[in-house]
Amino acid sequence: MIHLIVSEVIFRGGYLEYFPDSGLVILYDSAYVKTSEGVELFADTIRYWKDLNIVEAKGRFLLRDGKSQTTGEYLKYNIDRGTGLATKSRSFIEKGWVEGDTIYKTSENSVYVLHGSFTTCELEKPHYSFVSSEMRVIKKDLAVVKPLVFFIRDIPVLAAPFWFLPVGKDRSSGFLPPSVGRSSQDGLYIRNLAFYLVINNFQDITVSADIIENRGVRFSAEYVYNVYKLLKGGIDLSYAYDLVENEGRRRRWSLKGDHSQNLLGFDVNAHGDFISDAMYIQDYAEVKDKWVQSELVSYITARRKIGSYGLLSINAYNRYDPLRNTTERRLPEIGLSLLPLNIFGLSFSNSANYTQRIFIDSLGNQSRFKQLSTSHNLSTTYNITYLSLSPSFDISTTTNDSVFVGKVWGFNLPISTTLYGVSLFGIGPIKKFRHIFKPSVSYFYRSVYDTSKSQGLMFSVDNTYEYKMIKDTTQKTGTFLQWGASAEYLFEDTLRDKPLMQRITPVNINVKLTPVRKISATVYSTYDHINSKFYNTQIIFNFGRFSINEIISLFERKPMDTLKDTLLDTLRKDTVITEEKVLEMNKPKVLPWEFGFTYTFAKADEYTPIQSLFRITISGNLTKHWNISYNATYDYSNKRFLDQSINIRRDLHCWVLEGRWSWFSGISVYDVRIYVKAIPEIALKRGVLDILLPK
Repeated sequence: MIHLIVSEVIFRGGYLEYFPDSGLVILYDSAYVKTSEGVELFADTIRYWKDLNIVEAKGRFLLRDGKSQTTGEYLKYNIDRGTGLATKSRSFIEKGWVEGDTIYKTSENSVYVLHGSFTTCELEKPHYSFVSSEMRVIKKDLAVVKPLVFFIRDIPVLAAPFWFLPVGKDRSSGFLPPSVGRSSQDGLYIRNLAFYLVINNFQDITVSADIIENRGVRFSAEYVYNVYKLLKGGIDLSYAYDLVENEGRRRRWSLKGDHSQNLLGFDVNAHGDFISDAMYIQDYAEVKDKWVQSELVSYITARRKIGSYGLLSINAYNRYDPLRNTTERRLPEIGLSLLPLNIFGLSFSNSANYTQRIFIDSLGNQSRFKQLSTSHNLSTTYNITYLSLSPSFDISTTTNDSVFVGKVWGFNLPISTTLYGVSLFGIGPIKKFRHIFKPSVSYFYRSVYDTSKSQGLMFSVDNTYEYKMIKDTTQKTGTFLQWGASAEYLFEDTLRDKPLMQRITPVNINVKLTPVRKISATVYSTYDHINSKFYNTQIIFNFGRFSINEIISLFERKPMDTLKDTLLDTLRKDTVITEEKVLEMNKPKVLPWEFGFTYTFAKADEYTPIQSLFRITISGNLTKHWNISYNATYDYSNKRFLDQSINIRRDLHCWVLEGRWSWFSGISVYDVRIYVKAIPEIALKRGVLDILLPK
């Protein structure tokens, strides 16, 4: 074995030939070359031209250049330029492996492949591949192929005359994936047959179509713009040509938009939401949050600072209830707020607001009035030994349609303190307990339009119980119990338009118990001491998502994300997807069984039905490759489910198969999705090939 170092280039082989005139070195039998740039080459035979810094390899070779490596049968490579060609070669580029009869590396970031394939599966016989007679791969961007044949194992599944495969993180134009499924309400559907077009660095547009068996066809266009630090927003327009039973065809539409920018010193924000009819949102909603949406809000706001004195705002507001066919408008609404003025420990703040309110009922009848209101507040804080005194005075006036309605004024005089107590003992790993006690008493007086008034004392107490736990060398503090109560003693009260029947008001109570992390019980209630009963009671018991180990030990542990979330988080980071990372992604991830539920009990009074809801979630691995999760909300009072969903995931090495079924308010939806782990943008849904280019 010959080992030679020339000009910081390492040569190793069975034997060597050197030609000084041309600077050619030929290595035979397990040849190896390592340049000063760190490029390594293994092959049966290697030719190296020292002056040109070019290597040629024959027989099976392995080329390592940084974190990338290339294998094949023949190679010629210019080390200085980073260009060359290889035959019967396989190379890792960005997110996957490219194989080809001939691969030309035309620049540092561009590869041209003849009769090649691309896959993220590292196996010698990959589970899937995209095969093409011509392929150009642009590093950190995309691969342009023509034609494209998609293989699963050795079986051709789909073909296209050309296609784009994303291999980078930047935005790229291309086709977006349709979502194919079935709904009990809509029947079979294909949603989001779309094309995504990048106009430039600041704008893009997506045009799409939905084909729904029981409705018809809907077309959509979404335009988005974002000029850094200048303006941003978007417009989303949809047009539907519906099939309505016993009515024939119906034309429907929706228009939604957002815009924000700085204009003439004003921070301007606008939002618009408009539809053709009351049921449009519910008919086309894909998530249950949209199914219960009943109001459309549009507004435009303009705000700016006035020097160092205050804030000016000019607004227009429109709220439309399509189900009731009613509209509320505030047009215009002008507000001026002065920054607090601090003098000798006193804080003085002022604001004024002018609004024209317009109401339109379901019959089209319109009513309007103009309102001018002002507000003034004076406050301060004094600390006297252990006591805190925070007196305040406020007054506001209202004028409707040039008629002075009156003024509302009052003052408060609260006195509070904070007391601390520390235990002299501990329990197990808990070394100390601390009690924080905050009592307060406040005198208040309130006058409304000089016709009614209220005055009295408000009493409140807040208690917080904390612990300090030391385990090994780790110290941890936390809160395990909080509770408080408040009530008023009234000297007089004519605000409620009824005689003062009891001077001591009902007691408001709140309790939150957190014995361990993720487990909590919260209670809100009001106690009527006259009738000795509780009302407005709400109890929430939350048993957060725990793995089996956490349920047993109740020790703190970082929750595991779902596999897809973990992959997407990795891909969103500003890091290069290396070969090692793809290999790690292709390994199955076993997620621990997790269980969690929330119980909510609510009862307003003896005449109101009890509300009793259970929310439950269960997830975990059935086997090494199968994972399932179940979520549901059950109304115990009415003995019925409000919603349910089941998600099933199968690890397919370099792919993941996901199936989802959901049910809400009598409507059920299911779909199936298969996506590549290293490139979640590439997906199969119900047998349709989907290429999701990054947005």
